[in-house]
Amino acid sequence: MPDPVEPSMAAPTWDFGFAALKMIGGLFLVLALLFVVLHLLKRYGHKAGLTRQLPADLKLVGQMALGPRKSVVVVRYLNKDMVLGVTDSSITLLTETHHDHEHADFSKHLEQSRAKGG
Repeated sequence: MPDPVEPSMAAPTWDFGFAALKMIGGLFLVLALLFVVLHLLKRYGHKAGLTRQLPADLKLVGQMALGPRKSVVVVRYLNKDMVLGVTDSSITLLTETHHDHEHADFSKHLEQSRAKGG
């Protein structure tokens, strides 16, 4: 005796729901792996040499955090030292000085700046 319910007329199974769930789970897994890799590259990429190298004429001399997301940065380009105020929304040039020699003494530099009127 033939089966009264044909396979095409059978009630929908859970296959579509399970497949959709697998697809969403796979998508979240891929996104999670992508975020982990990006976080690791951002945190350790410069140590591994995976980030862009600054030109030889441009150097980051120093940086000091003043608060959350606020810092003062000293950048040397050629023979100029630029003191920059950096926040989330802006970068401001605070002062600019000439850097004549590599190992300048701070007290001498301060006296020279005061003598110039700064």
